[in-house]
Amino acid sequence: MKFKYYSLKAIFWLLSIIPFWFYHGFSSLIAFIFIQFKLYRYKVVINNLKIAFPEKSDNEIRKIAHRFYYHFTDLLIESIKAFTISANQIKKRWKINVTSDIQRILDEKRNIAIIMPHYSNWEWGVPSFCMMTDRNQPIGLGIYKPLKNKLMDKIMKDNRSRFPGAKLVPKNDVSKVVNKYKNDHFMLGFAADQAPHNGYSAYWMEFLGKETGVFYGAEKFCKKLDLVPVYAHVKKIGRSKYEVDLEVISENPKETDYGFITEKHMKLLEADIKKEPYLWLWTHKRWKRSKPADYEIVRRKERIKN
Repeated sequence: MKFKYYSLKAIFWLLSIIPFWFYHGFSSLIAFIFIQFKLYRYKVVINNLKIAFPEKSDNEIRKIAHRFYYHFTDLLIESIKAFTISANQIKKRWKINVTSDIQRILDEKRNIAIIMPHYSNWEWGVPSFCMMTDRNQPIGLGIYKPLKNKLMDKIMKDNRSRFPGAKLVPKNDVSKVVNKYKNDHFMLGFAADQAPHNGYSAYWMEFLGKETGVFYGAEKFCKKLDLVPVYAHVKKIGRSKYEVDLEVISENPKETDYGFITEKHMKLLEADIKKEPYLWLWTHKRWKRSKPADYEIVRRKERIKN
């Protein structure tokens, strides 16, 4: 196990020291191959785009899909570069704009929830948020879904946690880990745009013109732990260069109505997607599940029980 672990880490390390200029050329070549031969979930991408943008022509859909693949292959090499990218490079290539409101909340030692969907670049999010301010910087706890391959999971987890104050939390251990850091100043990171497997635990809303089940977990933890929900607008300003604007959703999460936080951060994502649609992760079947017919009855019973 140790031999395989260090051998794979060495391979990833060697790959990661290849300069960006070379990787960008290689990335463009791979994207061209994906597009020409309709590889890697090409049909899924096209179908998702047609569902999200029924008003667009086939030609417009193809243009968005092709731009997506050029961005997607950039993202793949950026995940490899994460193995050796320095703190200075992260700050230059993934710049976070900390507003006076965000700094005030941090100065008050309030814990926050960073809601960052699979849009633009999320690979560099954990280390970047752990270096976003020079004053009252909280510990960063990033929620993630463990990989089935335990060896690759350990490599990925160790890599993303190599910066001081950056820790990855398996999604099933969130409550336990948060309890461990309850006396510390922390931020909890959510990728809140995935499709839940259980239709009854999802929050159902209109998203990109279609009824969609989305995770309610970010809102649940914000209310339970009094975390200030903050949405991260990640803009791509160049190849492997990003700028992040943070938007506070509510400073009083416990006082918000059911669904307010979830609706808000999904609508912010929707607005970002409509501005630059090629930057969202279109390779997953986004609308493969439907709302259960008895959803309202089951959820009502659960709310009464609780």
